[in-house]
Amino acid sequence: VDATFWDDNELKGRDMSEIPHPRVTQTMDLLQDLPASERAKVHFIHYNHTNPIRDPDSPESKEVIERGFNVARRGDRICLD
Repeated sequence: VDATFWDDNELKGRDMSEIPHPRVTQTMDLLQDLPASERAKVHFIHYNHTNPIRDPDSPESKEVIERGFNVARRGDRICLD
């Protein structure tokens, strides 16, 4: 799932409403009611260089994991059965 931006505060001085990418926070809120087994299938990819989830140790990255989703990392392989 697209993870270009974490939230609307990521690009200071930019009107984020002009950038048509869903925010990770919005996507997680939208999908939060899925069963844990379905949330575990969600892997956030394609993040902007400003997105804090690029750092696996960031609070934002940890929040993604705590909420039952995943952040794709270099070298990950996903079987599409």
